Amino acid sequence: MNTQANDSEDVRAFVQTAEQAGEYVWVITLVDFGAQKVKRAMVSDDTFAMRAAAQDAGEAHLKALAQDR
Repeated sequence: MNTQANDSEDVRAFVQTAEQAGEYVWVITLVDFGAQKVKRAMVSDDTFAMRAAAQDAGEAHLKALAQDR
């Protein structure tokens, strides 16, 4: 999912998964490509048995965050 913080920045959010103790978590990273830096990263408190479940939950969380803007 891509998001624009303002017209002068190229800011994008990405959902990734990471393995943690045999289960998976989602990681949402907000990157400002114009400034070439990571602005923020969030990791789920919940764990998931399957990578796809973590990815789906992360995508849903990111979508909810975007709607709150």
